[in-house]
Amino acid sequence: MKAVMTVLLLVHQMVLVLHIFLGIVWMGGVLFIGWGIYPAARVLAFNQQRLFFLSLIKWVHWVFTIAGCGVILTGSLLGIVFGPIRSWETLVNTTYGNQWLAAFTIGLFTLFWGVFIGYRRAVTTFSNRLLWEQADQGNRRPLRRALLSIVALEMVEVSGFVAIIFLMVLL
Repeated sequence: MKAVMTVLLLVHQMVLVLHIFLGIVWMGGVLFIGWGIYPAARVLAFNQQRLFFLSLIKWVHWVFTIAGCGVILTGSLLGIVFGPIRSWETLVNTTYGNQWLAAFTIGLFTLFWGVFIGYRRAVTTFSNRLLWEQADQGNRRPLRRALLSIVALEMVEVSGFVAIIFLMVLL
C-alpha cells in the first residue's frame, strides 16, 4: 500500500510539473511575443515585419494551442484525479471546487479566445498587404488601428491569464 501511495505522489508531482511548464509556455509565450518580440521587431521594414509576424504567429499558434490544451488537461487531472473533487457537490459546495471550476472555465474561455478570435485577427492583419504597403508609403494610421485591435483582443487573453494565476495562488 505504501508503494502505491509513493507512486501516486510521484505521478501527481510529475503532472504538477508538466502543468506549470505548459502554463509557462502558453502564458509566457503569449506575453513574450507581445511585450518582447513585437517591440523589438518594429525596427524592421514594414514588409519584413509583416512577413516575420505572419510566419511567427502561424508557427507559435499550434505550440500555444497544444500548451493551452495541456494546461487544461493537467489542471483537470490535478483537481479531479489527484485532488479533492470527487462529486458535483464538492465542485459546487466547496471553496476549492468553486475556484477550480472558475479557473477551468476561464482557462477554456481564454484558450478558445486565443485560438478563434485573437489568432484569426492577427493572421488577417498580417496577411493584409495593403495595410503594410500604405504604412510603408507614409499612411500608417490604418495599420496602427489594425494593430491596436490585435492588442485590444489580446488583452482579453492576458486578462484571462491574470485571473487564472490569481485563482491558482488562492488554491
